[in-house]
Amino acid sequence: MTEPSIKPEVGLALVNPVAGTTLRFTATAASTDGGYVEVEATYPPNSARPPRHLHPSQHEDFTVLSGLMHATVGETERDIETGDGLHVPRGTPHVMGAGDEGAVFRWRTSPALRTGEMFCALWEAARDNDWEPKPLQLFEVISQYDAEFCLC
Repeated sequence: MTEPSIKPEVGLALVNPVAGTTLRFTATAASTDGGYVEVEATYPPNSARPPRHLHPSQHEDFTVLSGLMHATVGETERDIETGDGLHVPRGTPHVMGAGDEGAVFRWRTSPALRTGEMFCALWEAARDNDWEPKPLQLFEVISQYDAEFCLC
């Protein structure tokens, strides 16, 4: 398994200038003794959604700080507005994306496992491919994190 050269640290911001996204670590596996990893994420209006996926061993909690997120969890679609939260149980297929105004949200994944390293590795794949990696390049990264991420 190839480890990212950048390590998750509290305060580290992963900025993608082409996608317009920012993930800033507010907690890491190291700072929570493996309990969770948390980022404050900023997504631009109607940004690209990740593929439908699940986390086999983790649950996620989202709180929208500003803007609006569209979410599909299992087969249920819903909008999450400023101040609202969403819990995604482990093993539940889901996909989320920002609405027309964009969104800033807190995103906690528990337990942490290697989620921070996965975020860093995905960011490096984007950086190393002029911020526009091909799907196969991203798949090669996420396939190294099968305890954290599974396409469905």
